[in-house]
Amino acid sequence: MNVMDEPIASPPPVAPPWRTDRARLLAEGYTVVPGVLGLDEVRRYQALARGILAPQQARDYQEKYAAIGSLLDILREPGFVDLIGHPRALAELRRLGCDEPRYEHGIVFNKLPRTPRTFWHQDCTIWSHPAAYEPEPHELILIYYLVDTTPHNGCLRVIPGSHRRRHPLHEPLRGASIPDLERMRDPSSPAFRSYPDEVSIPVKAGDLVIVDVRLLHATHANDSDAERTALSLWYIPACRDLPECVRARFTLRTGFEERLPYVPAGWPGEAAARLRALLPPAYEGSAAPLPWHTDPDERLR
Repeated sequence: MNVMDEPIASPPPVAPPWRTDRARLLAEGYTVVPGVLGLDEVRRYQALARGILAPQQARDYQEKYAAIGSLLDILREPGFVDLIGHPRALAELRRLGCDEPRYEHGIVFNKLPRTPRTFWHQDCTIWSHPAAYEPEPHELILIYYLVDTTPHNGCLRVIPGSHRRRHPLHEPLRGASIPDLERMRDPSSPAFRSYPDEVSIPVKAGDLVIVDVRLLHATHANDSDAERTALSLWYIPACRDLPECVRARFTLRTGFEERLPYVPAGWPGEAAARLRALLPPAYEGSAAPLPWHTDPDERLR
């Protein structure tokens, strides 16, 4: 499926030169770490990603995720445990003030050639709790790009500061049907438009983009003749700082539950043990898990 984007008078501004620091993450909701993966690592993770992308070749899958590309769990491949525990990435998180980073879940986010832009969204699910409105991020997305990525082939777009400040987009996105957006049923929706305060984040293969889950983000269309592959991994910066009801939500489970930390059945023993050590500890308190709530309320000003 290839849907033409609405005409744009001028290309959106490109983010200024990277400053990988805590101030940018807190103020703008994202930062970039160049060259986290070396060329050999990029090639290895490209191969691992290809090994789990077979479902994307089906026409019904492409129609279902027309505006996404793929949403395939990286834990289909045990080799990704090396990326989950990548020493430099974890060191960068700690340098940004995340002193106890723990992995939650991750996806292969692959856009096929000549496919449309991804819709605007944010990935916070605890908007009912005061923790969602604090300056400190409670969840971060680490996005590794496995090809050079520009506005031409689907690089990330963000609205800086929208993780802490209300934006006109928040209202039309309230209660939006995610399956309908993923299928791009209405290309004219505000979720697919361009906005004057958005910035594009072009990167090189091996670069890492770190995003606060509350930040409004999307992608450009992939107008190239090649696939654009990225790996998105979610982390909790500091488990012990989370309220108990949130820790209960993000706790380790023995079986698979979507978007919750788990260890896949059948993984080799060493890989399973390494993964378990990178996950949040099992919550043993009495608090009930916080229900999902995906829309900010009036506390976001």
